[in-house]
Amino acid sequence: MSKRLKIGLALGGGAARAFSHIGVIDGLTRHGIPIDIVTGTSMGAIIGAMYASQSDVAAIKARFAAYIESEEFDESGFNFFKELDSHDEGILAEMGRRARRGVFNTLMITKTALVNEKTAASSYAFLLDDLKVEQTRLPFAAVALDLVSGEPVVLDRGRLREVIAASCAMPGVLNPVKLEGRLLVDGGWTETVPIRAARQLGADFVIAVDVGDALSAFETPRNALDVIARADSMARNALNKEQLKSADVVLSPQNGVTHWADFSTTTQAIARGEEEVDRQIDVLQRALKKARRQSWLGWLG
Repeated sequence: MSKRLKIGLALGGGAARAFSHIGVIDGLTRHGIPIDIVTGTSMGAIIGAMYASQSDVAAIKARFAAYIESEEFDESGFNFFKELDSHDEGILAEMGRRARRGVFNTLMITKTALVNEKTAASSYAFLLDDLKVEQTRLPFAAVALDLVSGEPVVLDRGRLREVIAASCAMPGVLNPVKLEGRLLVDGGWTETVPIRAARQLGADFVIAVDVGDALSAFETPRNALDVIARADSMARNALNKEQLKSADVVLSPQNGVTHWADFSTTTQAIARGEEEVDRQIDVLQRALKKARRQSWLGWLG
């Protein structure tokens, strides 16, 4: 008898947009699609690690809801980044925007990161149990970028919180993480959705979940940082499109989250993840049926 097809779930980064991953997991479970392997990048790594550690999606939702109301979240800096790009009108709003941007620009040239390690660690501790990756219920790995060699690194062992910290170390926002003799930053700069990592862990069929924002309409840059950000966004968008071609099925929830740091729309983002599964379920089931048939024929051969 042929072995059962191992299904991998690869969760991309996206900060607040990544809450759609929770809805996707809920939807796949509801439709009876098993998840055997989980990989994640950045916020996708956090959600993937939570699911790999426990299969209770309701508990994951509750834990995030508590986090957003916590002191740890208030200290995380997400609200600062959201307000930095605020479009509120009026003289007071404009003065506040200019002040925040002044602080941001000063910090960017005087520090290696805007959020310190202690603050970040408190968030990881709130969301994740203190265990080793090897102890998760499902095989799990996170992806990071080696800042020295430029190589993508698949982290499938070690302390879970340290692995997640490395995968989430957004350049400029969080300091690089020293781990296993490497200097690591956010995996989104090398593998936006960790499909390759899922196959490395043994997945025969990979469902990729892409929650990244589409390339925004061009606006005249205000300064050098805007030019750098636009070029970086274009390069990462092109990389993402190319890498997604290696997945068996791609789910792209249209979550409507306009800013990566806006955690006020988590309920909507989760719902959009479920809706994307419902929308694509026929495609997914056909692809799975085909893959299982090919696996069976390969076993016979």
